[in-house]
Parts: sequence; C-alpha cells; structure tokens
Amino acid sequence: MSKPVAEQVIIGKMSRTKEISVVAFLIAIGAVLRMFSPAILGITPNFVIAMYCLSILLLRPKMSMALGIGIVAGAVSMIFSKSPIPYLNLVTEPAGALACALVAGYLPELSLRNYSFKPSVATLIGTLVSGTLYVVLNFRLALNLPVSAMQAAFVGVVIPVSVINMVIAQALYAPVKKFLYR
Repeated sequence: MSKPVAEQVIIGKMSRTKEISVVAFLIAIGAVLRMFSPAILGITPNFVIAMYCLSILLLRPKMSMALGIGIVAGAVSMIFSKSPIPYLNLVTEPAGALACALVAGYLPELSLRNYSFKPSVATLIGTLVSGTLYVVLNFRLALNLPVSAMQAAFVGVVIPVSVINMVIAQALYAPVKKFLYR
C-alpha cells in the first residue's frame, strides 16, 4: 500500500511549505542577528542579505520566487534598518535577491574537489548589487551628497559587508544543505 500524496517525499525537492519555512526561518535569523549584532569597526553586517542569499542558493527558486524573497527581506530589513531612509530596502533587497538568483541559476558550478564556491560568488554579487543600489539611491538621489561620499560608503561599508556575507553564506551552505536534504 502506498503512502498518501501528502506523505510522499520527493528526493532532492522540498514541499512548497518547507521552502517557505526555510526562507522565513533564515530571514528571521538574519533579522535577529542584525538587530543584536554590534558594529564591527563601525560597520553592522547585514545578516538578512546573507540569509536570503543562502535561501536562494539552497532552494534555487524561479525568478518570481526570488523576487518574493527579496521583497520579504526588504520589508524585514526596513523594520531593523539603521538607515535614515529604510524604505529603500524595498528596492535594494529584491534587486540583490534577483542578482543572487541569476548567479546561482546560470553560473557554472565553481568547485574544487566537490566543494562548491558558488555560494560565495552568488552572495558576493547579491550583496554588491543591493549595497551599490542602496548607496546610489540613498546618497545621490535622496540626500544629494557628492560622489566622493558614495565612493567612501561603497569602499567603507558595501565591500566589507559583501565580504562578510560571502564568508557567512559559504560557511553555512554545506551544513544547512546537508540538514535540509537528509
């Protein structure tokens, strides 16, 4: 006698409910870490970006779902933002999520002895897109600050946060993937 459809497990694929739970859980972890993490040399890591990139890398969603992940992450980031213009996250996070999804979906596998480096590249690109867009929108359009202020923010904040997120996603990818697909 076969199991009911609801109890059948498809190897390598999660149910929609489990996918949504993974995204919600990871974004919530990112929000809590962002809220309580101290600044490191004046920079607060953006754990929300690292976690939505990780969820995109684990689930490999269609672009529409990646966009949804970015919108949810943007809304959550807005709540915990330390920025003078928090609603910009509703634009920057979806852009970062789409960039991450494009890299995750279309970049050939980058691995060394079965160890994938795609998580670090996809998270780096996603964070750079989100951060760069945030700096441009915030500094140039909203606050009308000079280009030198944008450059300083990019070099002093966006690049270090991108590297931190890259390390976080790379370190968590294999163990979380193993846990989810066991």
